Amino acid sequence: MATITEIKNKNGSISYKVIVRYKGVFLTKTFPVKGNRKKTVENQAMQWALDIESQIDSGNYRKEKRQHNYTVSEAINKYIAEGNPKKAENTRRKYISALEWFKKEIGSIPIKTLERSDLKTCRNKLQKKHKVVPIKGKPGKGKVTDKFISNSCVNRYLAYFSTFLTHCVDEYEIIKANPMIGAKLKLKENEPRKRWLKELAERQTLLQACKDTDYELYLCVLFALTTGARKSEILNLTWENTGLENKAIYFLNTKNGEDRTIPIPDLLFNELKNFYEQSKTKKIQRLKDNYLFVHSDGKQKLYLIDKLYPKVVGKWTSAQKYEKITFHGLRHTYISIASLLGFNTSIVKKIVGHKFDSVTGGYTHADCDSLRKPMNEIANFMLSGEKYENLRKPEIQNYLNEH
Repeated sequence: MATITEIKNKNGSISYKVIVRYKGVFLTKTFPVKGNRKKTVENQAMQWALDIESQIDSGNYRKEKRQHNYTVSEAINKYIAEGNPKKAENTRRKYISALEWFKKEIGSIPIKTLERSDLKTCRNKLQKKHKVVPIKGKPGKGKVTDKFISNSCVNRYLAYFSTFLTHCVDEYEIIKANPMIGAKLKLKENEPRKRWLKELAERQTLLQACKDTDYELYLCVLFALTTGARKSEILNLTWENTGLENKAIYFLNTKNGEDRTIPIPDLLFNELKNFYEQSKTKKIQRLKDNYLFVHSDGKQKLYLIDKLYPKVVGKWTSAQKYEKITFHGLRHTYISIASLLGFNTSIVKKIVGHKFDSVTGGYTHADCDSLRKPMNEIANFMLSGEKYENLRKPEIQNYLNEH
């Protein structure tokens, strides 16, 4: 069906924007109003939409000829204006920041003439890009440091730009091929530490250190250790999507673009239930997005994981003589423990939301119920070291006996 929206332009004039979403076809067109012909132009806009739908029904519709003279800057502006990339808001901001950098460097180049040499030049400039430290209380601004960004950060910029170029090939049809493919632009990265909390004492003491510092930070860490959830999934979780009545969690707009539903392990459920009762007694401004971890004004407590967690880990490592672990390392811990207990890889993928060709998205409530027992088993072993009789492999039982 078509929708027509009246738009008031900055110069005071009026236009009608038509959006056609019909049988898989998505089209937009703007009809400016000149003089005193408002009703006439509105009728023209509606007739155009009806003609398009009629062509689609009869099988005679063909795509309009695309514009082939976009500059890189114009294509990026179009890409962002249409709400791309379709990612969670925090991830989308990172994409946009990277694309804005490319606009400054090569924005004036016609995108159809973009060559690998231009991309290699960008990569070399990125290697000399200085790190920027955010300034508290001044969003969008930061202090430039003397250090350069890491190779992994350079690779992320290139990956974000490559995603945009692929969209220009598949959706906009303004270039025939992504010039990044086969360009061998990726830089060698340092081998990441495969750090996870192997010992029960590590997990218990870290949780206690978080609990002694801040109860909400403790809940964030408990979330990660009992569900394997990502940082963004935990911080973006709302009470509406935390189904305490069904003992289920609904993660929306995740990193890989797919929603998923998982059961709440009993250990986490008991804590969340108490936390929910406490939150009802606090004077918190309830916004549209009713996040779990918020300030009194209803805004997210992003500092819990970004700033407070590293401080607690620093003190924990000094006191316990353990090696530091990132918050993402807690997700690695969950996956490692699940593997250690012998759970099928497909079950773990469903729980943590990994996107592989062998796994389909959109899990049903029946899938959620089937995950409840394994998630409780993983969570109990994670926090108590309790062994189960139904461990899948003899070598796993031998490993647990030795440790």
